[in-house]
Amino acid sequence: MTIVWCRVLLLASNLLVTLPTRVPQDNEECRLFALYQASSDKEIAATYRLLYPSHRLLQPEYTKSVAALRALRMECNDEMLAILAHHKKMLGFPAWID
Repeated sequence: MTIVWCRVLLLASNLLVTLPTRVPQDNEECRLFALYQASSDKEIAATYRLLYPSHRLLQPEYTKSVAALRALRMECNDEMLAILAHHKKMLGFPAWID
């Protein structure tokens, strides 16, 4: 059975029932989602510039753009991990659960 973090699993008469358990959003979660959305928008724009360049990219310019995209993706992943850590803290999971 797969562990689902945002749902409560109940077994009743051999029937799997899931009840949604949503932690209400607080100011910290809203702030984290805004940061994630901003970094995600930057990542999408950088990806678009690489896929559809307005002019021919030379090797040094292309390498610089790929490095910038890599940094934006790492920033976006860090923001998502911060949201996940906040959710775990709000739901009361122990620190050792990944």
